[in-house]
Amino acid sequence: MAVDVIPSGKACGAELANIDISKPVSDSDAEIIYQAFLDHQVIFFRGQEITPADQRRVCGIFGEVGAYNRPKDRQHPKHASDEIMLISNVVEDGRVIGAHPDGEMMWHTDTPYLATPHKATTLYSVEVPANGGNTKFSNQYAVYDALSDELKTLLKGKMAMNCYEFGTTVKNFEKYDRENVPHHPHPVLRKHPETGKTAVFVCPLMTEEIIGLGEEESKEILAGIYALQEEDRFIYEHIWNVGDMVIWDNRCLLHARTDFPREQRRLLRRVTVSDDAAVMAA
Repeated sequence: MAVDVIPSGKACGAELANIDISKPVSDSDAEIIYQAFLDHQVIFFRGQEITPADQRRVCGIFGEVGAYNRPKDRQHPKHASDEIMLISNVVEDGRVIGAHPDGEMMWHTDTPYLATPHKATTLYSVEVPANGGNTKFSNQYAVYDALSDELKTLLKGKMAMNCYEFGTTVKNFEKYDRENVPHHPHPVLRKHPETGKTAVFVCPLMTEEIIGLGEEESKEILAGIYALQEEDRFIYEHIWNVGDMVIWDNRCLLHARTDFPREQRRLLRRVTVSDDAAVMAA
C-alpha cells in the first residue's frame, strides 16, 4: 500500500500514514515523502518505533545528515553525538541531558546564523509532557503573500543579519554580542531552490536588523513581520504523541515551542539535514 498523505487542513502540514519508517523506505515511497515535504513544508509520521540509526536513515531521503554544530558541553557526555542533539529536560547525574530543556521557545528557523543554513530538521519524540510542549509551524510562503506590494518592493534584495547565542530560547535583550556569537546575513526574501516560491526569511529569535535601513525603520518593519508570522491563519500546531517523527523545511518555515510544566519529562531526538545550495534572494 502506498504512503497516504493527509493534509492537516491548516496553513501547512500533512500526516504520512501507511508506512513503517523503522524499515527501509522504497524508492517510490521516498518520492511520495519528498514531494509531500515540498508541498506541505512539514510532514509527520505517527506511532513509529525508531532508533537513532533509523532516524538518520530517513534523513537520507532529504540529503546529507547535518553536523551538530553547538558546543558539545551543552549535551550530557553520556549522550554526546556529532549528529544527534537531544531536546530534553530529563536529568541524569544532576544535570539535564539535552539542550533547550524547559519553557517556550520563540519563533525561529534553524541555523540562519551559518553561511549555509540546514535544509531540514527532524524531531522524534521519546517522552512528551501530558500538556504543552507543542511545536508550532508558520508558513513563510503565505506570510510573504500577505505582505503589501509596497513592502515587497522595499525588501526585494535586502539582507538581514542573523545572530544566535546557543541556549537562548527567549530573546529579551536588544542584541547578541556579535564578537562572540555566530552570525551571518541572508536575504529577507528568500527564493526556495526547489519550488521557486518566495518565503520570508527573518525570525524574532535570531534576526537583528535589515541591513541598509535606518535602525528605527528596520525595527518597525521587522516588528510588523514578526506579528504577521504569529497569526493563526499561517500556523499548524503539532501536538506531540510518543513515537511521532516530524520533518520540516527550514527554507520556508519558522517554528516555535509552547511552554509546558517543568516537572513533566520531555525528550526528543533532533537530527538535521545539511544543504549544499547557497541561499538565494527572491
